[in-house]
Amino acid sequence: MANVGAVVNGIRNIMRQDRGISGDAQRLEQLGWMLFLKIMDDKDKELEVIKDNYVSVIPEKFQWRNWATDPEGITGDELLNFIDNNSEKEHEKGLFSSLRNLTKKNSSKRAILVQEVFEGNNNYMKSGYELRKVINKLNEIDFTKSEDKHVFGNIYETILQELRDAGNKGEYYTPRAVTQLMTMLTNPKLGDKVLDPAAGTGGFLTAAIDHVREHFVKTVDDEAILQNSITGWELKPVAYVLGLTNLILHEMELPDYHYIDSLKKEYNSIGKKDKVDVILANPPFGASIADGVETNFPANYRCKESADLFIVLMIQLLKDNGKCAIVLPDGSITGEGIKSRIREKLLTECNLHTIIRLPQSTFFPATVSTNLLFFEKGTPTKEIWYYEHKLPEGQKSYSKLKPIRFEEFNPIIEWWNNRVESEFAYKINIDDLKEWDLNVTNPNKKEDAKKSPKQLYTLFENSQNNINKEIKDLTNEILEKPTGILESIVNQNIELFKNKESVSVLRDAILLEAITGNLTASWREKNKCKETVIELLKKVKLEKDKKIRNKEVKPDKEKRTIDKSIIPYEIPNVWQFAYFNDISNFQIGKTPATKQMEYWSQGEFNWLSIGDMEHYGSILHTSKKISKDAVKEVFNGQLPSPAETLLMSFKLTIGKMSITKIATYHNEAIISIYPYTQIERDYLFYLLPIVTKLSISKKVLMGQTFNSKSLTDLIVPIPPHEEQLEIIKRVKHLMDKCKNIEGKLIEHNELSMQLIQSAIENHFVKN
Repeated sequence: MANVGAVVNGIRNIMRQDRGISGDAQRLEQLGWMLFLKIMDDKDKELEVIKDNYVSVIPEKFQWRNWATDPEGITGDELLNFIDNNSEKEHEKGLFSSLRNLTKKNSSKRAILVQEVFEGNNNYMKSGYELRKVINKLNEIDFTKSEDKHVFGNIYETILQELRDAGNKGEYYTPRAVTQLMTMLTNPKLGDKVLDPAAGTGGFLTAAIDHVREHFVKTVDDEAILQNSITGWELKPVAYVLGLTNLILHEMELPDYHYIDSLKKEYNSIGKKDKVDVILANPPFGASIADGVETNFPANYRCKESADLFIVLMIQLLKDNGKCAIVLPDGSITGEGIKSRIREKLLTECNLHTIIRLPQSTFFPATVSTNLLFFEKGTPTKEIWYYEHKLPEGQKSYSKLKPIRFEEFNPIIEWWNNRVESEFAYKINIDDLKEWDLNVTNPNKKEDAKKSPKQLYTLFENSQNNINKEIKDLTNEILEKPTGILESIVNQNIELFKNKESVSVLRDAILLEAITGNLTASWREKNKCKETVIELLKKVKLEKDKKIRNKEVKPDKEKRTIDKSIIPYEIPNVWQFAYFNDISNFQIGKTPATKQMEYWSQGEFNWLSIGDMEHYGSILHTSKKISKDAVKEVFNGQLPSPAETLLMSFKLTIGKMSITKIATYHNEAIISIYPYTQIERDYLFYLLPIVTKLSISKKVLMGQTFNSKSLTDLIVPIPPHEEQLEIIKRVKHLMDKCKNIEGKLIEHNELSMQLIQSAIENHFVKN
């Protein structure tokens, strides 16, 4: 079985080296069509065995097995020409041009599906050599093996989640826990026609497939019925290809999944054959619609809000007694005018029996309040049950690190078939609604009682004890026998932690343990890496030498070896130190002259300074932009640092690390870092700050700042690749715990202020 996680990480690192890819969306699109082709070829091989006379719709020349599987196969410009050639001569056409015109020769459903994928996607990679590396990495995964498929399925979920950062306005990808809940409560059965008209990456459809297979599919005939009962429509090309691939991975032989704009489907032409039993969807909301689309709908319901139009469309698409579960923002369940008329249509033509209200942060990073609406077509609504889902105890919001979990919905699942009113659940009669407004306040909600000083003091004490326990648990988790700074924290300085700034001491301690190998000492004892760090660094050198030959990297002025006298700390004997510029290519930024207004007044390109960076965070926007003139004259026309690039400050504020999620230029106090393939970006992300700090403190580098020469001379400890991945995993886990302690310290200090305020108020009341 392949180490699928390592393969996917490796692909990411390779793509970061290619200047043609400038963001998450492009990286995912690139990966999407390649995954699709490989998986299609694996499926074709299976069908060739199972079915007599089966012939793939993909021309033999472009089948993955015939051009991609040989690791020493075509590469460089020859590979790019094979993929991108747009020649009018049939025999010279490249892969994209041929597959985009596939139905001219083959009108089968499978051919249409392949054509739709390549009509909506592009090859962004500009280096045929990097593209070959990605292909070779993909070939390490065997999708015909169930274990590889299973592992990849889990990783695939994380790939889909990344679209949240890559998406445009209105595109909020549904957490898996929510799709599972909505599917379970709607309970699609074998033979039910299931539709998602805004299918995105296929989350609802795969949830429906899993649900029906688990509960109803018992025979081969049952599976055949399922294969013909799942339909999806999607407009966005990246989401479409990823969703299609997702369905194929879920054993849908020929997915009924189409690259179309659902809102352009002619409303009045929707007939009996088009109607379905179940709709599960999270339609885009707050998103713009194509000009004139609203005229496709009855005049009474025409508007520019996509979510509202989807409500009208879904009602039309449902059979009588058909069931629907959809995600809607607060803006769609309240409001006057057309919004009110659409809700009237919903409530008079359907039984809207349940609304589950979710916290604002459920669809992180979006902060819009959302609701899950469950209704059945055919009978009007008489009463509506509401259930307010609350955040877990002690949690202020959902986040990337703390997403909503399915287990949180257990109270809702228990309540669903045995409904009683409570602090969280309430019932509203339809006659009590004003203007069909569904944004109804919970009448059973209890107001928080004002706490006495004694109660607050008890809470304060418990809070302090919890913080102390978490710190001890954390340090004990790091090492069985904490050493150095950690030992001091555990045994002497627990009281140090009085505010969030003090957690930085703990962070430094963790990072110190990581770069000296102590953090993974027990892991090393149990695991032997397949490749030594010596072999790894040889590969890195070969890659660097190749880039030098291709003039992508400047050659070193002199050959250098690391003198033992300048080694700042001890590392395990299976690790090695390496110079920073031998394991990565880095680029220093520039600042256009502020007095030249033409560089700034019509800015269209992102440009950032240290102030725009969040330490150990992501860059989603910049405070300033620069003009085309600045790019041409100051940056000499060079491309910006693409999304997913690692950035580090190295002047004044040293060692501030961020990962940019947007293509951006930056100033001369920041470097863009492009690690070579065998060096994990996130290893440098977490560990470079402590490496730079120790280099200065140990006088490996003189002065309190860096320049190009001192960055080149920076010495970085390098473990084998597998251990790098383990360090990343452990450090990330421990950093998350530190962040949690920070949050509790903030709450603790707020509690302290409440206690003081309460004590003062109580004193004056008595006197």
